[in-house]
Amino acid sequence: MTDAVTTNVTTERIRPAPAPPGPGSPEDESRRRAGTRILVSGSLVVILLAAALAAGTLPRIAQQKKLDARATQVAARRPRVTVAVVRKLEPAAERILPGNSLPWKEAAMYARSTGFLSQRLVDIGDHVQAGQLLAVIVAPDIDDQLTQARANVEQARATLKLSQANAALARIILARYESIKKENTGAIAQQLLDEQQATVNTTAASVENSQATIDVNQALVRRYADLQSFLRITAPFTGIITARHVEIGDLITADSTARELFHIMQTDTLRVFVNVPQVFATSIEKGQTAAVYRRDEPQNQHPGKVTRTSDALDLNTRTLLTQVEVPNPTNALRPGMQLQVKFIFDRKVSSLMIPTSALATRSTGPRVGVLDAQHRVHYRDVELGRDYGAEVQVLAGLQDGETVVVHPGDDIPEGTVVEPVRPSK
Repeated sequence: MTDAVTTNVTTERIRPAPAPPGPGSPEDESRRRAGTRILVSGSLVVILLAAALAAGTLPRIAQQKKLDARATQVAARRPRVTVAVVRKLEPAAERILPGNSLPWKEAAMYARSTGFLSQRLVDIGDHVQAGQLLAVIVAPDIDDQLTQARANVEQARATLKLSQANAALARIILARYESIKKENTGAIAQQLLDEQQATVNTTAASVENSQATIDVNQALVRRYADLQSFLRITAPFTGIITARHVEIGDLITADSTARELFHIMQTDTLRVFVNVPQVFATSIEKGQTAAVYRRDEPQNQHPGKVTRTSDALDLNTRTLLTQVEVPNPTNALRPGMQLQVKFIFDRKVSSLMIPTSALATRSTGPRVGVLDAQHRVHYRDVELGRDYGAEVQVLAGLQDGETVVVHPGDDIPEGTVVEPVRPSK
């Protein structure tokens, strides 16, 4: 078995290899064509890879060059900063403050006599004239008391006549006694003369008492006559009835808890009261003009004039109560409205103003970046006044017309040359 296998292997090893194909044979031609196709395909792949690499890399290189050039240009350019010009406030300052309107005259009408309302001649919204009858109250008890008081006056006058007659008689008797005594000293006793003198004095006092009684009764007549006149309710001035609280037949009581009958206002002129803050209080003067208007109608302004002030500030609010009189012939404004009052103040000293955003606050105090003629930034310490919100008042450190940097921040050191940019209006 082993010999057979060995013989076969030996025979396989010594078998001659087939002869290679000769030039020009079909096999050689096929091999050359396959090699050519592989070479062409590889060249195409290389060309495509090179084109793809160029298409992705070259634009990126160009873009990077542009960015580098732009960065170099920006780095070389001056920093752009927003600037503002220091301005001087106008001599005339306008301030608008809220105010409350009240009528020129106002009256709450109450009854001075107790009775029943028999007539009501007006209602709310009616225009009335001074002295016009508004209502009538009936009070028979007052009429009776007036009649009694007048009768008492007549009675007192009759008593006065009697007292005067008695006084005259007493004086005549005394004179007769004195005449008799003068003619005959012992005819009239001294006691009788004294008694008659006392009678004269008594009757004289009775005359004075009767006169006083007349005066008392006449006062009562006037009192009841006044109460009777109060039964007719009349308008105290020309105006408008703004409230009415009674009806015909109501019991009208004259006391401290009585209800109001009518409320009347005169509105052809209004009084507008304004609480002026302390900062403007010293600028308010009597005779100063002002404009009054409703908040929702600022175009319809009504001229007014300051007529009086309290001349002292309220300790709680630090405001000056100011009264502005406004003519209101067309009734365009109504009492009780909250109105806007525009004052024009004349400044004695004109202040400098800069944007609040131009301040650079440091531990040493506020500073402002100021540009010189070469647009270099120089920081100055300033003294500030009143803060108006968007703007702040500068008392010292700047001059009118200078240019300051807005939002200076910390990235603009002293002496930096900048490119100023003025904000668009």
